[in-house]
Amino acid sequence: MSTDESVPSVRDLYEAYGRLIGHRYRVHDERPRPAPSRFANISLQEACATRFQGGSARFEMSSNQHGLDLVILSFALSGQTLCYRQRDTECSAPAGAAILHTTDTPLHARANSGGEVMAVALPRAKLGALVADPDDLALRVVPAESPAFVLFAAHARNCLTLGSVPDQQLAGLIGDQLCDLAALALGVNGRGREKARDGQALDDARYTRAMAYVARHLADPTLGDRDVSRHLGLSASSVRQLFARKQTTLARSIRNARVEKAAGMLADPAQSHRKIVTVAFECGFHSLSAFYEAFHDRYALQPREFRAAVPPQSPD
Repeated sequence: MSTDESVPSVRDLYEAYGRLIGHRYRVHDERPRPAPSRFANISLQEACATRFQGGSARFEMSSNQHGLDLVILSFALSGQTLCYRQRDTECSAPAGAAILHTTDTPLHARANSGGEVMAVALPRAKLGALVADPDDLALRVVPAESPAFVLFAAHARNCLTLGSVPDQQLAGLIGDQLCDLAALALGVNGRGREKARDGQALDDARYTRAMAYVARHLADPTLGDRDVSRHLGLSASSVRQLFARKQTTLARSIRNARVEKAAGMLADPAQSHRKIVTVAFECGFHSLSAFYEAFHDRYALQPREFRAAVPPQSPD
């Protein structure tokens, strides 16, 4: 996983990405840029999401060199139009839409301007098992009208904000969610409809998106239903129902997330000089007593006891 990694040139950017997913790139418009090119990537067992900043407006991509049979959805985050050609087909995706293409044949790509682009790669076999027409997993435009597509794009962006590589179970869940949402946006078959009917894919994606928002705003002591519902585009009652289906509440989830963040800070030797009251307020607790109560409920220890129990850091 590389988060906002800076690379010295556009060519280096595409070489780095090519190593991740097994392609060679030929860049046609490498020019000096005022700032280094950057990319963020999360590579899981069955999904890979990458965001490019300062990429090329015209390039060629080889067929996959690792034997991976993938489907990639690419869309611009800066409002530009993407134009891709594969085999004898060419299509253009306006701002907001995506282009779906495969990795088994070379791709010629251009955009009407530079900017930020995100690409999400999924296994063709896994996605093909859910869509109505697996043969339709070829170069085409995916319009942005459906809620599933909006959630797919938002979920991929949220995954790229993860601060560390997720464990195997979470990585598998993220991959499943991205694949399920992509299938819903492309049109599902009977198996896909069963998954959509119980709402699991949409619920999981909305819950993950909500918790990513919570993690970014823990320091705000007023964080609550109104903020999360506005972020998800749902009513407050729908947000409450979403968390109820996860056997919890938003308030409890925020409280637990704050306590876990505080525990991480207390266990960090580099932050041993920080006062407990400072940690509490930086994690969004509005009072020290509320922090102590929540911390004891979670760890059966007071914060000072928890910090004292952390083993000393061994010298290198």
